[in-house]
This record gives sequence, structure tokens and C-alpha cells, in this order.
Amino acid sequence: MYNECLRGDAQKMALIEELGFGAFSHLPSYNLKQHMLKELVNIFNIHDNTIHSVRGDVEITTDKISKALGLSWNGEPFDDKVSEKDLSDEDHTVFKMFQGKSQAELTMLVKRTSVDTKANRNLFKRAFLIFIQKVFLLPTSSPNVTLKALPTLFGLENTRSRNWALHVHDFLLEELKNAKLNNTKAIHGCCYVMMIIYFHETHFGKNAREPEA
Repeated sequence: MYNECLRGDAQKMALIEELGFGAFSHLPSYNLKQHMLKELVNIFNIHDNTIHSVRGDVEITTDKISKALGLSWNGEPFDDKVSEKDLSDEDHTVFKMFQGKSQAELTMLVKRTSVDTKANRNLFKRAFLIFIQKVFLLPTSSPNVTLKALPTLFGLENTRSRNWALHVHDFLLEELKNAKLNNTKAIHGCCYVMMIIYFHETHFGKNAREPEA
């Protein structure tokens, strides 16, 4: 994830901490097995948002996603999409800068953007937010960033307190529903967090004391 492309850059890691994503530096690298994800999707019920398995029922909720990934979950939610007609000229320029960006382009932007001025620091923060959604929080099989990520470009001063867990939760459930109803091979959304919640609850139980994220 971003640990690899930002290793050793203390200034950028401090900015990521400022955005509220410091817990991500502790997530281990893990190559998700497609057959494992497919099985979790197969036993996931889209009507009650619950994994029904022989080891018990595990509901996927916003607060569980918050605890699993260290994300805020009781602040203002993000808009579903950006309304271009309501943007200022400055914000419209920002929107166009990131609209349609590929994962490769975002990776290079995160790596190469200096943080020596306030303008560059804000550019880095925006690039990181879109990058982390593309590769982890809102991943899809498309090479380009999803439009659902773009509302997070604005209001940087409030980013840390926004409802990121709901943002991840709603996208994941929408994509799981699409996968189930359309029998698609590609599985979008943050299935990693679904696995964390499932294995935590089936190993420690639902009433076990929650670990630090």
C-alpha cells in the first residue's frame, strides 16, 4: 500500500497522520486470495448485510469498519457525487485535475509531490486521499478512480472528522449487492475490511473486547 511508496518520508507520513490515516501504516501487506473473497461474497446476505457461515453470523456495520481500520465514523458524511455547477473556479480546477486519474498517475503524484509549501501540501493531501481510495478503500477493476471518491477532495480542514467509515461501508455494500445480483467475477469495494471483521469475530467472539485499530 502507501507504506512502500512513502517509506522514509517523515513529512508526508506526518501529513497522512494529520488526515486521520495513521493507523494504516500498521496494516500488514497481504495478498487477498480471490477464492477466499468469492466465498465470503457467496455467504454474504445483501438483505441484512451479514455473513452467514457455519462459524456464526457476522454483520458488517459502519462502527465495525471504523474500529477495524481506525477511521472516523460519527461525522458528516460525504456527498454521493460532485455537483460541478456548484463549484468555484478554484474547486473546479481541482476536480478536473483528479477526474479520470489512473492508479499509476496517482501513485506518481503521491511519490513526486513535494510538501515544501502550503499549496503543495494541500496537493499532496488531495492526491493521497484519492490514491488511498483507489487502491484500498474504494477499489474497482477500472484503471481509473471512481467518481464516488471525488467529493473527498474538498474541505481539507475537516477531512479528519468526516464519516469515512460510512463512505467505505456504503460503497462496499453497493458493490457486494451488484456482485450478487449480477453474478460478476470482479469484486469491488474494501473486501479486506470484511475479512478483518469476519475473522476477528469468529475467532474472538462478538462480545470480546475490541482491540485498538
